[in-house]
Amino acid sequence: MAGRATLADVASAVGVSVATVSKVLNDHADVAPGTRRRVQQQLRDSSYRVTGNGRRRSRLEGTVEVEFPSLENPYVVSVLDGIMDAARAEYLDVAIGPQVRDNTAAFEPQTLRRSSRIGAIFITVDAAAAPVATLIEDGFPTVVVDPVRRAGSCVSIGATNFSGGLSATEHLLGLGHRRIAHAAGPRQVDCSQARLAGYLSALSEAGLRSDDDLIVSSPFTYAGGRASAAHLLDLPDRPTAIFAAGDEIALGIMEEARLRSIRVPEDLSIVGFDDTYLASRSAPPLTTVAQPLVEMGRLAVRSLSQLINGNFQGTSHLEMATHLVLRKSTAPVPTGRVRPGRD
Repeated sequence: MAGRATLADVASAVGVSVATVSKVLNDHADVAPGTRRRVQQQLRDSSYRVTGNGRRRSRLEGTVEVEFPSLENPYVVSVLDGIMDAARAEYLDVAIGPQVRDNTAAFEPQTLRRSSRIGAIFITVDAAAAPVATLIEDGFPTVVVDPVRRAGSCVSIGATNFSGGLSATEHLLGLGHRRIAHAAGPRQVDCSQARLAGYLSALSEAGLRSDDDLIVSSPFTYAGGRASAAHLLDLPDRPTAIFAAGDEIALGIMEEARLRSIRVPEDLSIVGFDDTYLASRSAPPLTTVAQPLVEMGRLAVRSLSQLINGNFQGTSHLEMATHLVLRKSTAPVPTGRVRPGRD
């Protein structure tokens, strides 16, 4: 190794993890003496340069794997913007891995461990199932953004989904709506369950019982929203408002309402979740619960950098605050549709 070596170069030469090399550079005590000597010798042999104002701190360099569903997903695009921005600040290169399908990453854990990758970020995967769970158990630096299911030892980034569902439903209640439906995401997904719980809590606090006919699950897709709306809008006593668990679901609901000559928001109020770039471009612009998607991507990189360096100090699951963004898709309950809820 000639010239400026990276942490990954040194780790590969010694046969240890990047985190172990970083611990040696930062004088952490939890490295075996023999391993410490071998790493220090390789650092000298490879002319590795330690940067900092007199302190033994290393500038992280290397390539991280990033895997996610389709780039056609506006949620993914926003998170990825944050990842790329923070990676530049951390002097990290980003390699796009196989596309995530059905919440499952498509890589082989042993292949990724043997590669030059120094860490990995996954977006909306099942962290409790292989292959991601295997990678985490093996100690490979890994962060999951918005996991379908969390694993106990997995560092993950999410948002305050419960409070987001609560605020969305409270907004509709404040407009006088009582027959409020929830177009939920898939039932097995953690964030779907939290948003549903927020919806139910708001109804309960208002003295209303939930109605199973008004809760329907679908994928987080436009087609899923169309299917959910077809069920809800065909009810004999259809809802006056719908809280959708995702912006794409909400847009599908809007289209299905349009095809039935149901006006939004005059006849039907709709609230989404995410605040992707599509929300402000819909007709009418969508009232939605905003997740800080770009910042979630940035936080994923910062957390991964700490894991690689062996100095991660956060909790295993980091939640960022959501907030309601008011636009034009919600309005007071239509005249003649106001009624007390079932109690």
